[in-house]
Amino acid sequence: MIQNDKDFIDWLDGQLNEKIPDEITAFNINIYESPFNIEIVGSSKFDPEDEDWACNENWIPRNRKMSVSSSLFGDSWEEAQENIIAMAKKYLQSNSKNVNKLKAAKAFAIGFVDGNLSYVQ
Repeated sequence: MIQNDKDFIDWLDGQLNEKIPDEITAFNINIYESPFNIEIVGSSKFDPEDEDWACNENWIPRNRKMSVSSSLFGDSWEEAQENIIAMAKKYLQSNSKNVNKLKAAKAFAIGFVDGNLSYVQ
């Protein structure tokens, strides 16, 4: 379960430690509500004008979903999304082993399933 920044960074670095095909050009963290879970998926397509690129799940890690503490959800879905975005930004600023996989991508976004994306990069 993700309860803080360290848990998030460890989880994300572990997910990105898997073999990712060369054709994956963008990543998205999906947020699920009830229960509060997240997952990262990779897409071989990216179109900044069409958020449906994030529906292309061309790469999925073996352990797909991770639960997130309800304390990180806050008082609203907006606060939950902002908390996940803040942790993702900390990951991008870290010296984690796999951070360059995200930095090299055309896009890295976060959003609730069936919601709009927020771009971290």
